[in-house]
Amino acid sequence: MNVVPKNRAQQAVAAGAVLVMLAVSGCNLVAPQSTTMVYAPSDGIVQELGPVLLRNVLIVGTDDETDGRLVGTVFNTSDDDVDLSISAGGAATRVTIEGQGKLRFEDETAVDATLAGVEEVTGSLVDVDFEVDGEEATYEVPVLSGSLEEYREYVPGGYTAPPSEPAVTEDDEEGE
Repeated sequence: MNVVPKNRAQQAVAAGAVLVMLAVSGCNLVAPQSTTMVYAPSDGIVQELGPVLLRNVLIVGTDDETDGRLVGTVFNTSDDDVDLSISAGGAATRVTIEGQGKLRFEDETAVDATLAGVEEVTGSLVDVDFEVDGEEATYEVPVLSGSLEEYREYVPGGYTAPPSEPAVTEDDEEGE
């Protein structure tokens, strides 16, 4: 009775099936897994500059390219007070952050949180210069409009909803 060739054939088929399965699903073995990547799910930038942590910093503006309002939070990780200078397109502001403290631009007066003359339209990125303790950095900060409800109260001059488009009726479609 010759059983060996039959077992070898079954083993070869099984090994081939295993190899095919590895070849088909093996791409996940070396591909980067997106669930292991750390990122900040926010609308604004997340950066570090010296002892200052910038979290979800963005500009809320209007399409008429006048003023932009800073939104976001900055943290001072040092024990000493620090001055943070922010400038964009000729507009500038300076704020002091207490040692081990935080500053929410949403809580600040319009003078501290407004960049007058930001000439970027909403939806774009603007180069913003940050300076603290002699360290300087330029980051691309998004300019958002009040189209998102959570930012409407920060639009300089108040939010005005864009006019809605008139509904197309069947009579209008037939006339075209």
